[in-house]
Amino acid sequence: MKQKHTSKKFVIRLLLAILAFLMLAGVCVYTVFIRPNLHGDTVIYKESQVQKGNLVQGIMESGSIALQESHINYELEINYSEEDDDDGEDEETSRYLQIEEVYVVQGQRMKEGDPLFKISRDSIDAVRRKLQKAKSEAQLELADARSDYNTQARSAKSTYSASKAEADTASRSLAATTNRLQQEIELLYGDIQVLEAEINDYNEKLTDEDTLEDYSDLKYAFEKAQEKLEETDASSVAAYTANYSSFQNAKTAFEELDNRLQGYRDGIEENQEQILEKLEQINQSQADLSREQLSAQQSYDSAVLNGSLAGDIYGYTVDDLAGTVEEAQAAVEEAQALLDDFEAFVGTDGIVYADGSGLITEVAYEAGDRLMNTGAMLSYVKEEDYTITIDVSEEDISYINVGDTVDIEFNAYPDELCSGIVSAVTTTADSSYSSTVNYPVTIRIEGDTGKLYGGMTADITFVTDRAENVLYVSAKAIVTGEDGSTCVYIKNAEGEMVLKTVMTGFSNGSETEITDGLSEGDTVYIASTVSAGQSEESLKQTGGSRPEQGTGENAGDGEEVIPEGMGDFQGGPGEMNLDFPGMP
Repeated sequence: MKQKHTSKKFVIRLLLAILAFLMLAGVCVYTVFIRPNLHGDTVIYKESQVQKGNLVQGIMESGSIALQESHINYELEINYSEEDDDDGEDEETSRYLQIEEVYVVQGQRMKEGDPLFKISRDSIDAVRRKLQKAKSEAQLELADARSDYNTQARSAKSTYSASKAEADTASRSLAATTNRLQQEIELLYGDIQVLEAEINDYNEKLTDEDTLEDYSDLKYAFEKAQEKLEETDASSVAAYTANYSSFQNAKTAFEELDNRLQGYRDGIEENQEQILEKLEQINQSQADLSREQLSAQQSYDSAVLNGSLAGDIYGYTVDDLAGTVEEAQAAVEEAQALLDDFEAFVGTDGIVYADGSGLITEVAYEAGDRLMNTGAMLSYVKEEDYTITIDVSEEDISYINVGDTVDIEFNAYPDELCSGIVSAVTTTADSSYSSTVNYPVTIRIEGDTGKLYGGMTADITFVTDRAENVLYVSAKAIVTGEDGSTCVYIKNAEGEMVLKTVMTGFSNGSETEITDGLSEGDTVYIASTVSAGQSEESLKQTGGSRPEQGTGENAGDGEEVIPEGMGDFQGGPGEMNLDFPGMP
């Protein structure tokens, strides 16, 4: 029994050992053979056609239509006098035009010359009578003003001529007295200028550096000679005599210069005293001038009462009369202009016509209303007054200039492309508190705006660069060869993938111009690398096989995805040849 139990335990251990060995072997096989294959990369290729068309590069922004309104205005400012209320007619009927019929409604598109409003004939006739009466009254007032001017102007002229001689004599007397006293004052001022010039000369001499230096040297020599003389023994006759002589010479030279400088100072003081005396004389002369002028002025004023004052009165009278005539003449012209404007407004048929074409945004009057105030009767938007204002960032604003052409696509009409012109670029940012700096740019919509309404949204593209009528491929198809050349993948005659050198030009980031090496309709291949274990279906879901969509105007549709590994590799270094079974 014990032997049987031992044998069973041995079998179990043997099975566990075998199981452990198999697990270890599996790990080794996975590590050595399976795992490296799981982490390998696969290259797939998708077709793309060489196309011909225009490449466009630009900035896209969004905005909505704003309408700049124009108006059909009633501009007749008719002011009636109080007497006009007593002519027996109904006040409103005789004073204001009345709308009899309205031909248009809001939202309607009108054309130049379309009838808009009809004015009632009764109100036209009544207002015309009022305006003609006002014109006649203004003409009568003008005739009275001219008659008063002729009569009163002659009387004022006669009074002025009779007293003019007396005023002229008084004026000459005043001028002679004033001139005499002013000449005396001018002479005194001339004397003061001479004295001031002498003072300036003395000051210059007193402050002259050489003179001051000589003065300092002489003073020093004098003090030294005096000191030396005092120190000399009087018993030494020769030495004392020599030092005394030197002392006298130094003293004489110093006193001469000192006296000369003192003379300058005395001269300054004397001139200043004379200047004060001259100023007192000037003050006295000015006082005399004031008294003489006052006396002469009194005589003059008395004469002017019969002379110059008469002339002023004549001038005032003539000016006042002329002003009255001018006002009366202006009243006549204003009445005539108002009557002419009235006739132009009502026309021959009493109908107000459109002076332009566009979308009607507001009709301010209804049938039966009276035109009691000036202002807009109708508002509309001309075809050329449709604009879009957008905000452009500071990074893009330098690419935009007034007059640039833009492409506009309205959300309401996605299949139609419109054009516009940049009409204004604001040079001041729209907000100084925002973290993003934007500049408002206004676009004027060009062409037919008949289907557009205010508030419609649109995408605007500012074209910054373009290449027209060129060959291009997807930018993803461009690769760099081992020698640094620009290449694309193509298939040779045997169906093998090879690199072909091409020359490129303009690129907008999505498509690249081909200037040499390819022709329209040629097929190139875009290489994509996918990780091992990623299926073709998952690649499609992530966009790996999505057809290339360029911004070229003739971009193609889909391309075929060709996975690598369907054939054998051929070729040597520098050239990759892939053989795809079943492909030409």
